[in-house]
Amino acid sequence: MRSTKTAEPWVGQALGPFGAAVLKPYSRTRFATDGSAVLKVYVGIDPEGRRRREATTVQRAALRGILVPTVLATGCDEAGSWTVFRAVDGTPCSVATRKATEDYIGHVMAVSGMLHRPTAGATPGPGWAARAGSPVSASQFLLDQFSARCRWMPWWAALREALSTIDAHPTVHLHGDLKPEHLLVDGEHLHVVDWEASACGPAVLDYTDVVFHLVRDLLYEDVAPAHIPVDLADRLPFCGPVLAWRLLLWLDRRRTQDIDLVTTHDIVRLTAEEQAVSAYRSLAEILAHLRAAGVPR
Repeated sequence: MRSTKTAEPWVGQALGPFGAAVLKPYSRTRFATDGSAVLKVYVGIDPEGRRRREATTVQRAALRGILVPTVLATGCDEAGSWTVFRAVDGTPCSVATRKATEDYIGHVMAVSGMLHRPTAGATPGPGWAARAGSPVSASQFLLDQFSARCRWMPWWAALREALSTIDAHPTVHLHGDLKPEHLLVDGEHLHVVDWEASACGPAVLDYTDVVFHLVRDLLYEDVAPAHIPVDLADRLPFCGPVLAWRLLLWLDRRRTQDIDLVTTHDIVRLTAEEQAVSAYRSLAEILAHLRAAGVPR
């Protein structure tokens, strides 16, 4: 039998004890019983890469004036890939009401103002670290995130051509997952957590991710497509091809058969949209169809 110290190396660093795990698709999170820390164990896609990326990025984000949780310990061992963060105060943002959604988008704009500063030498790719070798284009970085099967899909060529337009965008530092629950408001302070998806690329990637989660999550919480406040997201920079990419990436990482439910017409429809609000409404209609077909959130 393995010792407790081997199975839970954070114990040897006087961290914990931690309570029951909160299960998510790609992590297991446990809160210290005294509320002082949060333990995150990475699972699923590239757990060690995500651990290293998050531990490094939070330190660099702090240098930009962004309030982030302190890394107390991190490692990769028999317990898996894990990090212990100091707990931060704050209430997660919400999209439960129109006012809450408006406030959330305002916080996204505030964070992005500190985050999306042009950075000399930054090249597209995961994390904020410098990359050796020949850099890939922004569009290739996005395409490389799909599984191999997607290259044989009927919409692949149309998506690849449409995404080439983002190669002219400046490369900036990205959070990668600015969902409401990752922005914690504490009075006048805003803490930003969950940096494992951090990357370098066009700023529109962060903004598109915000819109995608807003539309998808409200739709799956039984808000009718016509009642989703997409007009509020019009403040965010828009790119139809990236919106189509984000939809497809979500499907690619779920059940094998789900991505077959999206047609080439759906993808061309999104990539060709020039107006943000009409594109977001098209996204809502496509997601409503997918939800009716049984695709889980």
